Amino acid sequence: MRALSLRQGWMVSVLLAAVGFAISADLTGRALDLIASRTPGAPDLCAWLGASCDATLTDPGAWILRIPLAGWGVVYFTALCGLLLLSRFTQGSFEAEALLAAWLIAALGLTAGLALTAWQIARHAPLCPLCLAVHTVSLLLLPALRAASPRPAAEQLRALRGATRWLVHSGTESDERARWNVVGFACVALAVAFAWQWLFVESALRRPSEPATPSRAEVIAGFEAAPAIALPVGDADARLGSFAAPVRIVVFESFRCPACRGLAGTLARLHYEFGDRLAIVFKHYPLSTECNGRLTHDMQPGACEIAWAAEAANLQERFWPFHDAIFAAGATGAGDVIADAARRVHLDPARFAADRASASTIARVAADIELGDRLKIPGTPSVFLDGRLVASHDARALETLIRYELERSLAGRGGAPQRERPVAGDRPS
Repeated sequence: MRALSLRQGWMVSVLLAAVGFAISADLTGRALDLIASRTPGAPDLCAWLGASCDATLTDPGAWILRIPLAGWGVVYFTALCGLLLLSRFTQGSFEAEALLAAWLIAALGLTAGLALTAWQIARHAPLCPLCLAVHTVSLLLLPALRAASPRPAAEQLRALRGATRWLVHSGTESDERARWNVVGFACVALAVAFAWQWLFVESALRRPSEPATPSRAEVIAGFEAAPAIALPVGDADARLGSFAAPVRIVVFESFRCPACRGLAGTLARLHYEFGDRLAIVFKHYPLSTECNGRLTHDMQPGACEIAWAAEAANLQERFWPFHDAIFAAGATGAGDVIADAARRVHLDPARFAADRASASTIARVAADIELGDRLKIPGTPSVFLDGRLVASHDARALETLIRYELERSLAGRGGAPQRERPVAGDRPS
């Protein structure tokens, strides 16, 4: 960056800040749509990189003061853009101070980003590729802003010490330049406050009202009251984790179900949290008359076609990337979504086309639907934990129940097979 002129350094800084703002705005828009349980209007750019960011965006740990972390990125880049623009239009009077403040904010942003990344790695949370891109932008901003500054480093340090003394003395010195600097920073602070307030209001409007959180005892009591059923699962079923895991979730879903899209993020977080201690098994229950005879009208056109495509992806061991890509795409045409998801997860086109239409694939989905009918599942998603139907799909409730079952398993007090009763006509595999 040292080879750049002052003007070039400023232009590179503006470009980097604009890129960071655009990425943060996209992630923020998607996060707000996801918490409102509606089809995201913002595209899932992470899915283009091979993995959806929805699990990270809906992670409770990715929200601070009821605003998504990506929203704080919007606030951060609003401050940087404001300082850069003021430095350009106030050359000589506020330029050096604005660029110095921008450099300090970028350094603070990079430090916060690295700390958050380390925290997510420590808790085994999924990393967002675009969040890492934002941290990279902050890193590149430091030399770019330094190249844009008309002052050498030593003079900038003296200016910083002078500003600190001025603040300590509450601005008692009659420094006209300092007063104009205060006006400049106040303008930027006003823009930052406006961005923060807008995000806070939007988050509050989109976030559904939270029902009273039941206690751990209430969650466990409701779970224990449900009858335990032996659910047939086999090697052909798509799953995360090993069948040898002490706790097992079996979930019936439709790829056109908005609530299933929300549950997908929860399941991803649970998989990261519990690893090999938890097996998550996927069962198809598309809500379309094209393959589901239980329905009297087509609730989700195209759902069967996507289910067959997902089974074809499973034959190439790409079910879960395909699953994430489908849910990331939202409610668009089934054919377009399937073709796009197949490209993203790098399926063999010829084999994929043949497997989608094969009788065995259609029969696999039909077998899941038949099982769902015999269980009389109330709808999608339907979640069974160690054979018991779970009433709440809230991440905290599911985590409570998983930990409860793990405790039971470790204590050796009645494993799942002893508590289950088979469904009529089932032969557990």
